[in-house]
Amino acid sequence: MQVRLTAPMLDALRSTREIPDTLRARVAKATKDGDAYLVTLSDDEAIAMTEMCQWYIVADPDTGEMSDTSKLYDAMVEAIDEAQ
Repeated sequence: MQVRLTAPMLDALRSTREIPDTLRARVAKATKDGDAYLVTLSDDEAIAMTEMCQWYIVADPDTGEMSDTSKLYDAMVEAIDEAQ
């Protein structure tokens, strides 16, 4: 599947220490597509990326609001869902 990600999403993935090597390789091969980038993922890789992204989606316990970083990872999960 082809997942459309923004440049900030790719930057977040590139800086993620816990990203598996297989997903890191997929991110490294992202191709420019207009104002976004396409990342090719198998179904298993999409599941792995979704699970990894969910680790970073947290809300502030006091306000219930997500940080900007959490919003990026949440948007990645949405992009994977849309691609499926």
